[in-house]
Amino acid sequence: MISCYQFKTIISHYIDKDISFQGRKSFEEHMDSCPGCKQLYQSILSTKNSMLQFAEVTVSDNFLDKLRTKILAERNARIEASLNKGFSLNRIPSFTYGFAAALVAVIIGFYLFEFQTRSIPTQMPPQIVQEKIQQKTGDPKNYYNNPPLMGRGQYANSENYTDSLDHSSGQSSRPKPDFQDNIKTVKKEY
Repeated sequence: MISCYQFKTIISHYIDKDISFQGRKSFEEHMDSCPGCKQLYQSILSTKNSMLQFAEVTVSDNFLDKLRTKILAERNARIEASLNKGFSLNRIPSFTYGFAAALVAVIIGFYLFEFQTRSIPTQMPPQIVQEKIQQKTGDPKNYYNNPPLMGRGQYANSENYTDSLDHSSGQSSRPKPDFQDNIKTVKKEY
């Protein structure tokens, strides 16, 4: 036996007599056991019979050609009208607005970041420390403008400078800069 869903899918095949013997038998068994499906079948049959009573409509021989020509003319007129409108914001896809806003935000953020990093002044050590460094190394301004690099952002005195890539024993063999020692010395003296 078939379900109500299967009954509804094959009802037109049954009415048109385009169904197998086994399918017809299952259809009729379901219709006898289900009053809702039987009522649906009777309704469709009465609609079909009432439509047979209408008078037959005749059309001219070139009706299909005229209809096709009208449809194509209407379509071409709509295409032509849309092309003549020119630029319209309605034709821009909505995701484009979001992409443009994100791009503007990234550019503004980049320029703000650049402006902040350029506006931060470099800090010089206190005057007392500069004097102590001048006594040891000579010119403190030259020392802070062009300090010798030890690697990874560390600075060294010209006398303690060694190769920054020397890591043979796991521990750094280069001496630490005595910048902190200079500060302690200055504090102790004053």
